[in-house]
Amino acid sequence: MGLFDLLKNAAKGVMSTDTKKGPWQKCPSCGETVSLGMERCPKCGVRIKSMFRRKCPKCQALNELDNGQCSNCKYNFAAELERAKKTYFQCPICGYKSEAYLTSCPVCNTRFS
Repeated sequence: MGLFDLLKNAAKGVMSTDTKKGPWQKCPSCGETVSLGMERCPKCGVRIKSMFRRKCPKCQALNELDNGQCSNCKYNFAAELERAKKTYFQCPICGYKSEAYLTSCPVCNTRFS
């Protein structure tokens, strides 16, 4: 971001523009492409954190995007991401799930090729 950008944003009334990298979304107010790491939209000046929220899967409360846990029920969002990253192998016959690849199912003895 150069000096010209700072002056242009100051003229628009956007005094603080944080251009951290992050996921890109459309601003719900004006449609401008914004990074979720920004503090304000460079086009309309709306606060990004107030527009985008994360819904807790346990209690349905809305939380800020950078919260590590739910402000209402203390549900851990980081643990949810770790669970989502794990790979599971599932038996096509009985549905048994395993974190390791097996040559046969320990429940129904189906052999995998």
